[in-house]
Amino acid sequence: MVCRVTMLCPVEEVCLDPGRMAALAAEFGAAGAESLVQRAKGEMALLMSSLVAYSAEAAYAAFARGLRSLRRLAEHVGMTGLAQAAQAVADCVTRGDSTALAATWARLLRLAERGLAGSWGQRAV
Repeated sequence: MVCRVTMLCPVEEVCLDPGRMAALAAEFGAAGAESLVQRAKGEMALLMSSLVAYSAEAAYAAFARGLRSLRRLAEHVGMTGLAQAAQAVADCVTRGDSTALAATWARLLRLAERGLAGSWGQRAV
Protein backbone atom coordinates (compact mmCIF):
# COMPACT_ATOMS: atom_id res chain seq x y z
CA MET A 1 0.00 0.00 0.00
CA VAL A 2 1.36 3.38 -1.01
CA CYS A 3 0.31 6.44 0.96
CA ARG A 4 0.60 9.85 -0.55
CA VAL A 5 0.70 12.95 1.54
CA THR A 6 -0.46 16.12 -0.07
CA MET A 7 1.00 19.32 1.27
CA LEU A 8 -1.38 22.25 1.10
CA CYS A 9 0.13 25.66 0.44
CA PRO A 10 -2.69 28.16 0.86
CA VAL A 11 -2.10 31.56 -0.70
CA GLU A 12 -4.34 34.53 -0.12
CA GLU A 13 -4.05 38.01 -1.47
CA VAL A 14 -4.17 40.93 0.90
CA CYS A 15 -7.60 42.52 0.53
CA LEU A 16 -7.84 46.26 0.77
CA ASP A 17 -11.03 48.24 1.06
CA PRO A 18 -10.80 50.79 -1.77
CA GLY A 19 -13.52 52.92 -0.15
CA ARG A 20 -11.55 53.17 3.08
CA MET A 21 -8.35 53.96 1.20
CA ALA A 22 -10.16 56.73 -0.71
CA ALA A 23 -11.58 58.11 2.54
CA LEU A 24 -8.12 58.24 4.10
CA ALA A 25 -6.74 59.99 1.02
CA ALA A 26 -9.59 62.51 1.09
CA GLU A 27 -9.09 63.19 4.79
CA PHE A 28 -5.28 63.29 4.94
CA GLY A 29 -4.20 63.75 1.32
CA ALA A 30 -2.36 61.08 -0.62
CA ALA A 31 0.96 61.55 1.18
CA GLY A 32 -0.70 61.75 4.59
CA ALA A 33 -2.73 58.61 3.95
CA GLU A 34 0.36 56.74 2.80
CA SER A 35 2.22 57.85 5.92
CA LEU A 36 -0.70 56.79 8.12
CA VAL A 37 -0.84 53.36 6.50
CA GLN A 38 2.91 52.87 6.87
CA ARG A 39 2.79 53.79 10.57
CA ALA A 40 -0.19 51.47 11.07
CA LYS A 41 1.67 48.64 9.34
CA GLY A 42 4.58 49.17 11.74
CA GLU A 43 2.25 49.10 14.74
CA MET A 44 0.54 45.97 13.42
CA ALA A 45 3.92 44.26 12.97
CA LEU A 46 4.73 45.03 16.62
CA LEU A 47 1.31 43.73 17.66
CA MET A 48 1.88 40.54 15.71
CA SER A 49 5.19 39.92 17.48
CA SER A 50 3.42 40.37 20.82
CA LEU A 51 0.62 38.06 19.70
CA VAL A 52 3.14 35.36 18.80
CA ALA A 53 4.59 35.60 22.32
CA TYR A 54 1.13 35.57 23.96
CA SER A 55 0.17 32.53 21.91
CA ALA A 56 3.33 30.66 22.86
CA GLU A 57 2.76 31.49 26.54
CA ALA A 58 -0.96 30.60 26.34
CA ALA A 59 -1.69 34.08 27.75
CA TYR A 60 -5.16 34.11 26.24
CA ALA A 61 -6.47 37.28 27.92
CA ALA A 62 -3.56 39.32 26.56
CA PHE A 63 -3.85 37.44 23.25
CA ALA A 64 -7.52 38.44 22.92
CA ARG A 65 -6.78 42.10 23.78
CA GLY A 66 -4.00 42.19 21.20
CA LEU A 67 -6.27 40.65 18.58
CA ARG A 68 -8.90 43.33 19.21
CA SER A 69 -6.26 46.04 18.80
CA LEU A 70 -5.00 44.46 15.60
CA ARG A 71 -8.54 44.20 14.20
CA ARG A 72 -9.32 47.85 14.94
CA LEU A 73 -6.07 49.07 13.44
CA ALA A 74 -6.46 46.92 10.32
CA GLU A 75 -10.04 48.14 9.84
CA HIS A 76 -8.91 51.75 10.24
CA VAL A 77 -6.51 51.50 7.29
CA GLY A 78 -8.74 49.31 5.11
CA MET A 79 -6.99 45.96 5.55
CA THR A 80 -10.27 44.08 5.78
CA GLY A 81 -8.89 40.58 5.27
CA LEU A 82 -6.44 41.00 8.13
CA ALA A 83 -9.18 42.48 10.35
CA GLN A 84 -11.53 39.58 9.60
CA ALA A 85 -8.80 37.03 10.27
CA ALA A 86 -7.99 38.67 13.63
CA GLN A 87 -11.68 38.57 14.56
CA ALA A 88 -11.90 34.89 13.61
CA VAL A 89 -8.95 34.09 15.89
CA ALA A 90 -10.52 36.10 18.71
CA ASP A 91 -13.79 34.21 18.27
CA CYS A 92 -11.93 30.89 18.59
CA VAL A 93 -10.20 32.08 21.77
CA THR A 94 -13.57 33.11 23.23
CA ARG A 95 -15.12 29.73 22.36
CA GLY A 96 -12.09 27.79 23.57
CA ASP A 97 -11.96 25.92 20.25
CA SER A 98 -8.32 24.83 20.03
CA THR A 99 -8.63 23.14 16.64
CA ALA A 100 -10.21 26.14 14.95
CA LEU A 101 -7.80 28.42 16.83
CA ALA A 102 -4.82 26.61 15.28
CA ALA A 103 -6.27 26.98 11.79
CA THR A 104 -7.36 30.61 12.11
CA TRP A 105 -4.10 31.61 13.83
CA ALA A 106 -2.10 30.06 10.97
CA ARG A 107 -4.22 32.03 8.49
CA LEU A 108 -3.70 35.27 10.41
CA LEU A 109 0.06 34.68 10.46
CA ARG A 110 0.08 34.14 6.67
CA LEU A 111 -2.01 37.24 6.01
CA ALA A 112 0.06 39.39 8.35
CA GLU A 113 3.28 38.20 6.75
CA ARG A 114 2.02 39.17 3.30
CA GLY A 115 0.13 42.30 4.29
CA LEU A 116 2.73 43.85 6.51
CA ALA A 117 5.72 42.96 4.33
CA GLY A 118 5.47 45.89 1.97
CA SER A 119 4.01 45.72 -1.50
CA TRP A 120 0.41 44.66 -1.90
CA GLY A 121 -1.61 43.50 -4.84
CA GLN A 122 -4.29 46.21 -4.74
CA ARG A 123 -7.21 43.79 -4.78
CA ALA A 124 -10.55 45.20 -3.77
CA VAL A 125 -12.82 43.39 -1.33
